[in-house]
Amino acid sequence: MKSKTIILVLVVYILLSVVFFFIRYLDIKDFARADQQLKLQRVQRVYEETRKRIGKFYVTRGFANINSYGIKQAFETKNAKNLHRFSLPRWQVIIKENPYLESFCFYDKEGKLLTYFGERPPDRLLYADTQAKGYDGFWHDAQSFNYHAVSVAKDAHGQTIGYLVFVINPKFFLSEINKLTNIYAYILYQNKENKRLVWKLKDNPTMDEIIVHNQVQHLQKITIKDTPYISYVIEGRGWGTKDDFSIIFLQDITYWKTLLDKSIIQSLIILLLLIVATSLLINYGFNVILKELDASNKRLRESRNELEHLNENLQVKIKSEIEQKLKKEREANEKERILVHQSKMASMGEMIGNIAHQWRQPLTQLSSILINLKLSYDRDKLSREKFHKKIQESNEQILFMSKTIDDFRNFFASQKHKKRYRISSVLHNVRKLMGASLKNNDIVLTIEIEEDFEIEGFSNEIAQAFLNILNNAKDILIEREIQDANITIKAFTQDNRNTITIEDNAGGIDIDPIEKIFEPYFSTKHAKSGTGIGLYMTKTIIEKNNHGTIEVSNGLHGALFTITL
Repeated sequence: MKSKTIILVLVVYILLSVVFFFIRYLDIKDFARADQQLKLQRVQRVYEETRKRIGKFYVTRGFANINSYGIKQAFETKNAKNLHRFSLPRWQVIIKENPYLESFCFYDKEGKLLTYFGERPPDRLLYADTQAKGYDGFWHDAQSFNYHAVSVAKDAHGQTIGYLVFVINPKFFLSEINKLTNIYAYILYQNKENKRLVWKLKDNPTMDEIIVHNQVQHLQKITIKDTPYISYVIEGRGWGTKDDFSIIFLQDITYWKTLLDKSIIQSLIILLLLIVATSLLINYGFNVILKELDASNKRLRESRNELEHLNENLQVKIKSEIEQKLKKEREANEKERILVHQSKMASMGEMIGNIAHQWRQPLTQLSSILINLKLSYDRDKLSREKFHKKIQESNEQILFMSKTIDDFRNFFASQKHKKRYRISSVLHNVRKLMGASLKNNDIVLTIEIEEDFEIEGFSNEIAQAFLNILNNAKDILIEREIQDANITIKAFTQDNRNTITIEDNAGGIDIDPIEKIFEPYFSTKHAKSGTGIGLYMTKTIIEKNNHGTIEVSNGLHGALFTITL
């Protein structure tokens, strides 16, 4: 019996251990895949954002140069000398800003080269006859493969009179990737003659040999001098299909391979140790159980004698036990009352702490204003008007922070004074407070006031309620990485009721029932991001303090809050 039990327990234990260690092995592999995917996403995001930013920047800069003194007239008369003379100061500035800028050139309306700065560009501008406005992208011309930002010059009648082109070396994008991700990547382009062109920031003969002479595949495992790597390939789109290229980088996966090998060895060692320890413990346990059985039989006989003695005084003991039980229940009830009171006090303290959390938004805005002032000052672009404007914006944030204290104090006060205000003033204040934060996260806030109605109540509280909803919308848009993120606020009168709707395009709320989001301390966020108090306070402000209603539903694009006042 003893041997069979030991064998059965060990077999079950070994099976469970194997399953556990297999799950651990899979977890490590999942972490490795997640790390690889994160690196790929970071590089891809940096490349896409850099291309979007640099294209907009240089096309806009080109239009500025076109509209500067004498440039349009020089284009119309194809006066290359004046184009060169009037644009020389700008070239001297921009070449210092970007060392990867290869050429700054001018073409006539037929796409024929007029003049240039830097390296000589092709005599003909590709894709010129297909575009009526500025464009940018990668393409391979007769000489090389580069990134081009093209601005179209037009006369007073809207007719094309020429093109201004910035030519940028692809290494610029590699430098941005390295600066923001600390990853050295390669750009590989294969022209129609199947000749491979490779751009890199630094020499690495071993890796260069692999990139240039091998057809590297995405997520391909490569070993270089006994070091394992995994390759990443991001497909870059050129202006034409023949202009497509690849961004390639390698990741050293020695750490993950070593971690997997260690996990296997550690698992085997631990499994063997546990098997030995379990065998010894089971054997010891059986011996202890046998001894305990003998001791239990002895205690059972003694207990039987004691039970006979206790039966004689049963009534007395029952009465005593009942009295003690009643006494304990009274003590327990008193303790429970004290605990409830303490819990209420703790909840109130937590609520006050979360109210103070509302200061973070205006503090962020103040930080943004100060950084903007410093950057403008460092670049000698801080005008007197801009300085006073930023000071005014800072005072508004400080005033709002001061008002926030009064608003939350009034929230708990029994006496408050109402005043009449227009909904447009509240919504414009909300835009002013949230504008910088939303803009920094590429979120568009649209306010549509169909009817600017007047309300009697507490405008600062209503503004705080709107801010709570907008902050939640902003957080979910950022969390879900929504492209073309937007929030729309509408104000109108319907059925003699003043109505405000706030809708985002984040995909909606996955809670059933959806009204649970208004419960105190209910939150779908991480504990560091929220405590679930914001929407509860919003509902209290609107319904209790301002005698309105608030409802939530999932609209066509995302969460839809409907407020009536």
